[in-house]
Amino acid sequence: MLRPSVVASLVLVPTMCSIAAGQQRTQPGKASPPGNEITVNISSTIGKNSYQASGRGTCGHAADASIHGTSAALWVVQYGSGKGKIRRLDLTLWRPKDGDGDQLSLSLEIGSNSHRIVTGSGGESAGEGTVTILPSGPGGRLEVSGKEASGKAIRLSIDCSAFADVPAEGE
Repeated sequence: MLRPSVVASLVLVPTMCSIAAGQQRTQPGKASPPGNEITVNISSTIGKNSYQASGRGTCGHAADASIHGTSAALWVVQYGSGKGKIRRLDLTLWRPKDGDGDQLSLSLEIGSNSHRIVTGSGGESAGEGTVTILPSGPGGRLEVSGKEASGKAIRLSIDCSAFADVPAEGE
C-alpha cells in the first residue's frame, strides 16, 4: 500500500486531484496513433439505469511505468463530449507488477450527476472497484465493476480503438 504522504497528484481533470504521480516509462512503447483517430465506446449501468456514449477520446497505456518507485502498468481513458447522457469519463488504472492491489481512479458524469470510485491510493478512498483488461489489436476493452461510496453499483465497459503511449511525467 502506498502511504498518503507519498501520493502526489497527476491532474487529469479538475475533479480528480489525488491520482498518483511518479509515473515513468522505462522502455520505449509502441507508436502512438494520432489522438483524433481513437474512438471510445462506453456502455454503463449505474444502479438500475443504463447509458451509452461513443466518440473521440483519449486512451493511453504504458506497459512499463512506475509509481513511487514501484513498477506498474498504466491505463488512462478520457472521454468528454459535454453532450448526451455520459458527459465525461476519466479513468486511471495503475496495476503494480509486484501483485499489490490496483490503484483505480474513476470519475463519471452522467447528466448532472457525478459518480466516483477511488481505490488503492493509500489516501483518499471512495467506493470499491475492479478492472478487467481485454486487449484487442492496438486497442481493447476495460471492464469496471464496483460501487461508489454510497453503495450504488457501477458497471462500465470501455472500448478503445487504440491505446496511445502515455508520456512520462515531465515530458
